[in-house]
Amino acid sequence: MHPTESVERPSQCRQVAICIAIVILAPLLVKAPLLFGILIADPVALYSGLATGVQAGPMGGFPPFPTIDPNIAFTSHALGYRAALDVLSGHLPWWNHFEGVGAPLAGEMQAAALSPLNLLLALPNGQLYMHLSLQILSGVATWALLRKLGCAPFAALAGALAYEFNGTFAWLANAIVNPIPFLPIVLLGIEMLHERIAAGRRGNVAWVVFGIAASLYAGFPEVAYLNGLLIVVWTLVRSASLPRATRLRFLVHVGVGGLAGVAIAAPVLLAFFDFLPLAEAGGHAGDGFATVYMQRSTVLGTWMPYVFGGIFQLPGIEGFWGAIGGYAGCVLTVLALYGMFGKRLRSLRIALAVWVVVTLGMTYGVPGIHALVRVIPGLKLAAFFRYFPPSWELALCVLSALALTDLNTHLRPVRLKLAVVATALACALSLIPMVQHGVVPVGTIARGGAIFGIAILFTLAIIAWRAKEMRSPSTVLATVLIIESVVYFLVPTLSHPRHSTVHLAGVKYLQDNLDMNRFATFGPIAPNYGSYFGLASINYNDLPAPADWTRYINAHLDANQAPIPGVSRIDPKGPSAADSLVTNLDSYREIGVRYALVPGDISKSPDFAGLRNYLANTPNPRLKEVYHDEVMRIFELPSPAPYFSAPDCTLAPKDRNLVLAQCDAPSKLSRLELFMPGWRATVNGAAAPVVRSGEIFQSVELPAGHSEIRFSFLPMHMKWAYLAFMLGFLVFVIDALLGRRNLTARTVA
Repeated sequence: MHPTESVERPSQCRQVAICIAIVILAPLLVKAPLLFGILIADPVALYSGLATGVQAGPMGGFPPFPTIDPNIAFTSHALGYRAALDVLSGHLPWWNHFEGVGAPLAGEMQAAALSPLNLLLALPNGQLYMHLSLQILSGVATWALLRKLGCAPFAALAGALAYEFNGTFAWLANAIVNPIPFLPIVLLGIEMLHERIAAGRRGNVAWVVFGIAASLYAGFPEVAYLNGLLIVVWTLVRSASLPRATRLRFLVHVGVGGLAGVAIAAPVLLAFFDFLPLAEAGGHAGDGFATVYMQRSTVLGTWMPYVFGGIFQLPGIEGFWGAIGGYAGCVLTVLALYGMFGKRLRSLRIALAVWVVVTLGMTYGVPGIHALVRVIPGLKLAAFFRYFPPSWELALCVLSALALTDLNTHLRPVRLKLAVVATALACALSLIPMVQHGVVPVGTIARGGAIFGIAILFTLAIIAWRAKEMRSPSTVLATVLIIESVVYFLVPTLSHPRHSTVHLAGVKYLQDNLDMNRFATFGPIAPNYGSYFGLASINYNDLPAPADWTRYINAHLDANQAPIPGVSRIDPKGPSAADSLVTNLDSYREIGVRYALVPGDISKSPDFAGLRNYLANTPNPRLKEVYHDEVMRIFELPSPAPYFSAPDCTLAPKDRNLVLAQCDAPSKLSRLELFMPGWRATVNGAAAPVVRSGEIFQSVELPAGHSEIRFSFLPMHMKWAYLAFMLGFLVFVIDALLGRRNLTARTVA
């Protein structure tokens, strides 16, 4: 060993350790107000309908909100927490008894029910820890990917931090963010494989397998699919840089790794595709989103994200916040423009630049480019404009890190100046559609966002025009990139509330008295939070949703209800949900609803006019108020149908899946749980068919005498999915062990 090697290796190890430590500590520092309880991270404070005295954080509110999508609460938090409890109790979370009249849980996907990281939700403030874990994984994986691509350490650090604090992490906190870390992990695996095959060594795709499987378990198949398109592009481009004789070997290895990852994810994929044909998918059907795109009057938000104020702060542009999925920023754009013209990895740079242009072109409806929505399989069924950003954000980060590396070795001032001018021109041109559509942002955050964006552009111009005089323009630009990324990320972070009071006494009343009946909410305990508290609520806010149940709602409970209750009405001027309760009390009773929840004060809301009139003018109303506090009033319905019933039988329910019966004669057990293929039952240990009872429920034939009836749910054909899982996992283990042995042999040599 040469003397210099012994000096360089410890130095390199320290450098790696410092960079990784920064990547790990950065999100912890930025989210310190949430970690230390100065600001509240718990979604219950904003979205459960149980909080009062919500005090705004430093950015004011509400709005602005800390996140665009309330599904941070309804699906990711409430349903994810339910799934975590199921797993920790030793049960795979295939079914959720507490949503609607029962619904698939893992097959719903957004709960990320089988993701290992989802178990963090069982902890107090667990969603905060889960999001921090996702950020840290993203940063570490991106840093490793950029170093594998030959980026300088500080350039790789800047690119990793930019992706760690990307616009999707900043603005969205529901299941959309779950697959984000696994895109750079898969690409890292592809680069490691590329390096091995180029050197004539055995291929190894363990990281590809892991990344694909983890991305699918993460709970948002649309993002996983769109990220997969970038993975395909990256793979094809990198194969072209290999000698012709090794290209097929490289592609086969990646293909096998991808298939093994899909096989490992087979249980959750089968649960999803088993449920999907029986589900209401909302806009994700038919022509889907083929004609949808973002308004061009909001394109400035790509470079100056807060020029439109805080999240949902300004009236008139709610559609922007409801559809956007992330942002870039000016520094990332300038560096990407500079980086796309570098010589090293030329084909990859061009491919990433084209990816950004094409995906943004589809997002904003650029003629010609937007037509690809109908060409690429499955794309029109996903809200691509909202789910593409994680992939083009990573593409920009890679280009930026390559640019910073180029600047460190060979500065091209003219190219840097042109990149700054092009970015400034893009910002200026984006003002035209704003003027045409009368979009005039106002307010402190909007002014601050504009001023900060302009200041960043001026800073970039100064750096570009004085780059030759600087000792290290690459370091300066990397620093500005990190500052811009962190500042933009801080805005929604500091929009969390500083204080709130969550009232749980009503929840406790229901837990003590609901037993195996259900409740209906018209405000407090928001949809899906019944699942969080272990209370059966007929309300849900979720897609996909069981189609049988949505049809039953319209036919018997609320004819004016859109497919997702609580989100919209078919006719906004038609009967309210509370009006339908009064009209259809018997129908509510027939599905086991014992309690109806309304806000603590309904004296002024027009939505409760029918209920107020019923309570005031009906001599003996069949709604009896049994509880009242600051956030809710609870009304009891008379004689709700029991969860289990059987003529001529005495029943002793132990839980929703186990009941003991003593029958004088053969009978039929009826169970108020949604019928769906996959339900199984045993009577005294022998299999008994579960058949549809009425429109949506279940029944099982019982013999005379004593019976023990057990129910269980497992998606159809799951044994084949388990087999695929084992085969995929076997491929992963063998590949990882062979790769480790290969690495050990090289180290010894």
